[in-house]
Amino acid sequence: MSLVGADTFNWEDRYKGENVMYRVPKNIRWNDNVVVREDEYGVFFRDGKVMHVFDRPGRFAMTTLNVPVLARLAKAVTGIEQLGEIYYLQRRELRGKFGTAEPLVFRDKDFGMVRLRMFGQFSYKIVEPTLFMTQFVGTKGWSRSEEVINWMRDQIVMSLNDALGELKRDKGMGAADMPAYLEEIEQVLLVKVDDDVSRYGVKIMKLTGLNINLPEEVQKAVDMRGAMGVLGTDYMRYQAGKAMVEAAEGGGGGGGAGDTAAAGMGLGVGAGLGMMMPQMMQQGDQGAPATTIPCPKCNTAIPPNTKFCPNCGEKIGGGVSCPKCKAVIPPNTKFCPECGTSMQASCPKCNADIPPNTKFCPECGEKIGE
Repeated sequence: MSLVGADTFNWEDRYKGENVMYRVPKNIRWNDNVVVREDEYGVFFRDGKVMHVFDRPGRFAMTTLNVPVLARLAKAVTGIEQLGEIYYLQRRELRGKFGTAEPLVFRDKDFGMVRLRMFGQFSYKIVEPTLFMTQFVGTKGWSRSEEVINWMRDQIVMSLNDALGELKRDKGMGAADMPAYLEEIEQVLLVKVDDDVSRYGVKIMKLTGLNINLPEEVQKAVDMRGAMGVLGTDYMRYQAGKAMVEAAEGGGGGGGAGDTAAAGMGLGVGAGLGMMMPQMMQQGDQGAPATTIPCPKCNTAIPPNTKFCPNCGEKIGGGVSCPKCKAVIPPNTKFCPECGTSMQASCPKCNADIPPNTKFCPECGEKIGE
């Protein structure tokens, strides 16, 4: 029962919500009552120090019976003089959101310096009310929840930067790999940020919903890499096939009959090329696109008139002459593609097949021709 003239303080629901702490607007006096619920701490604070923590639910009068430390203050505090302040802290798990106010700079092995934006959610709770009050209210002078929440967000972002660097060093993670590492990033981040905030009496319980926004050009490169993997092709063939389809589909304009016909023809060619592009991309050693030929040694796509492979230096071409029409034809060709003459000759001594223009039989050494 409250004495006449005594006030009763409690944390009203309208001030609660997701706020981590609340300061009673009026200072407390002798015999005032403090009401503490099950999901709250009540903290008696004076001269920058925590004097007493109400850590169980109930109604407590500010007397020496409930607050033993008041016995030491009795000689200095008389009458209705103000004793100090009452702060309420939430005991339950609270939620918040975090994000990078400025992009994080990540050095990627494929794309160079990449600017990343990251967002997510976290949950936390106060586990040491005395330590919390000492660090934030007593040391930093903060009295509002927003200041504490903003501080925790900054700590998470700093720890996130460290976590990305650690995974890059230990796992070789690149920017394009991050979507596959989300769960591992969250786990590493949780350990790091918990070490940073535990000394303030706070525990980060969970990190969820981590979202990494790659720059637009990097995202396009990732999408292209995925498309090439599905089609089983390399970058050069992918771009060549894509350019041919886009050129064909982009033809046509104006309103004349000729333009309409050209547009129709362009659409027809585009549709045909669209159906042919996967087959063109998947051609390898057995048949490269008409604009290139494969190197016989490293299979790099090169122009048909190239004499040496720019990738491995292998000599390209050479060929032999047809004994009848003198056309230059590729080595190991059995019949001339110009006149149909057989390119296989036989040794007059051992009857072994020998290539044209051979001076000595590779089987018996017999001299061929004069």
